[in-house]
Amino acid sequence: MKLLICADVRLGAACTENLGADLSHKWQAARTGKLSGLADKAIQEHAAYIVLLGRIFGQERVSESIIDDLFGAVREAGKIQAFAVLAEGEYDRITYRNDIPENLHLICAQKEDSYADGNLAIRIHGQDVEIRVADRTPIQIVKSEGRFKISGLGEERAIPFFEPLGFEDAAEHSFGYELLDWGQDARGRLEVKESQTYAYRSIEIKILPEDGRKEILRKINTAVSGMDFDTMLRVTIAGRLAFGRMLNGDELKAHLQNKIFFAEVYDNTIMDIDEEAFEHDISLRSEFVRLALRDDFLSESERNWIICHGWNALNGEEVSAE
Repeated sequence: MKLLICADVRLGAACTENLGADLSHKWQAARTGKLSGLADKAIQEHAAYIVLLGRIFGQERVSESIIDDLFGAVREAGKIQAFAVLAEGEYDRITYRNDIPENLHLICAQKEDSYADGNLAIRIHGQDVEIRVADRTPIQIVKSEGRFKISGLGEERAIPFFEPLGFEDAAEHSFGYELLDWGQDARGRLEVKESQTYAYRSIEIKILPEDGRKEILRKINTAVSGMDFDTMLRVTIAGRLAFGRMLNGDELKAHLQNKIFFAEVYDNTIMDIDEEAFEHDISLRSEFVRLALRDDFLSESERNWIICHGWNALNGEEVSAE
């Protein structure tokens, strides 16, 4: 008897904090495809059951199409019985539908709910879930510190999240699902299966004051060459930028998104300023620069922006963006 289990599918949630509207539809399609893939894996592993814990949707407002996709993926699983143990809000969000698949069983985590057939029994005790297969030793699932932990198999293990939601999340946890196989073992055997559509990468690109737009793009192209398109990429631009110039983050992001599924760009550059050259200059322009340099409440990027725009405005010029 095999059971596939994972936590926090979060179908409707954005994968990163800054996912733009132009990519949200594509990302949603990818997540729905991943859920269908999870059902396919259950079929390939000859699993009899799928158990989904935690957040199915991951956001308050969920379109009907997302629910339709969930139902479609469950129906594709055929004879495999799927269980979703949901918090009350998501439970109420989905149970009003009159087209719930026959092989999808919705269980509210806030109620003394249960399910039983000839092989499997699931019971809710407070916030804890108990699963028993036939007359085998039951397992317990407890939510602790934001993770679902499973015990009763000889050691306590955390159940993997379905997919990371951001770069820090991806760095701290493993993702995929777990396969419980009772076989001849009365206690059951647990096997972790890593399964992640997108790789999360963070890179730093260092630039020099003499680097212009073409050189910066060349360095970016070199850094991402060989990366799979299915990558979530965070790029930090560091180093020194020529005085009076700024990075065009939107342009760099658009350039990267032709090569990578999702990219975000952070500007950590420092403006190349010869402070001694302004120290004894009594002109308005120099006084403006000195005031900006002395303001400890400004971040480096804010200081760069103010100096660039102010200096060029005082000189009757436009800001040059790289």
